[in-house]
Amino acid sequence: MLSWKCVLLVARNTIHGLVGAVPSIAQARSGGIDRRGHILCLAKKHPLVTHGFMRLRHIEIFYHVYQEGSISAAARVLNVSQPSVSKTLRHAEDQLGFALFERTKGRLSPTPQAEELFSEVREIYAKMASFDRTAINIRGRSGGHIRLGVLPSLGFAVVPRFIAQMRMKNGDLSFDVRTVHTEEMVPSLVERRYDLCLGFGCAPDPRVSQTHIGDVELVLLSHPNSTPKLGETFDLAELDGRDMVGLEDSGPAAELTRNRFENAEIEPAVVVTAHTHYVAASLVRLGVGASIVDEFTARSIAGHGLNLARCSDAMHLPFTAMQLSEAGANPLLDSCMEELRTLVG
Repeated sequence: MLSWKCVLLVARNTIHGLVGAVPSIAQARSGGIDRRGHILCLAKKHPLVTHGFMRLRHIEIFYHVYQEGSISAAARVLNVSQPSVSKTLRHAEDQLGFALFERTKGRLSPTPQAEELFSEVREIYAKMASFDRTAINIRGRSGGHIRLGVLPSLGFAVVPRFIAQMRMKNGDLSFDVRTVHTEEMVPSLVERRYDLCLGFGCAPDPRVSQTHIGDVELVLLSHPNSTPKLGETFDLAELDGRDMVGLEDSGPAAELTRNRFENAEIEPAVVVTAHTHYVAASLVRLGVGASIVDEFTARSIAGHGLNLARCSDAMHLPFTAMQLSEAGANPLLDSCMEELRTLVG
């Protein structure tokens, strides 16, 4: 049975306009749910609603009766008595001011209003279940938990090794890792979706603290049948007019490369624009063109026979860890910084 008392705020943002012609269980006056767990209805504005409250317990009973098709089956699933389910269902209908089920020859059939309600109730109930699962996960974390946002290129190369090393030192430490693009990092941190973001830096923002971990070099990735060969260096001028896989929308790496080309008045023939370094590297492997990518991506894919060459006028990006400025000292995140420096250095 779900712990419905824990989901008041989850339900608040979900229930909107559930019925239509008659007032819904969630056309609330202000905010949807009161502090006692009631869903506020427009009791004063519609004569069918008697008391104006719909409890989350009612939602749970309605959900299971609808799903199971009978009161007895719902009672078995919820591990409660059949009379308890019947009483709660009748009370829900009294509060709503309309029937949820039609009782015909001992069977229950949902009314049109119930059909309309269920699409919304199903979403609420799914969030209730998700809430419970999250609470169980939180309760089981004894060594700390880090929500990590990383650039796609880092998610394939550096981050797996980083997590493996951290877990070797602390077997109870858990992670939630998601890829995020540069322009999304500051908003994501401010909204507290992540504890730590790893990338190539972002525009200064007083709300976010940036810690420099190390420098990442941009290198040229090319097909094995082309030049420069593996381990050689190249001049940017060699790329003038050459077929290239561009990274026009890939954040700091694309911006640095574009500025270098413009300053040197070099115009590569950009035949494809990719949005991530890994897509670009895959296109290089198929002979579409060469591409300038970060060294993490290049090293992880160069083993497939591709050429990796460094620019004679090296291009570097700052590998940066970002967190909320107001978060203050955090020993767990500090240990993350130390491990990242070891890996990158």
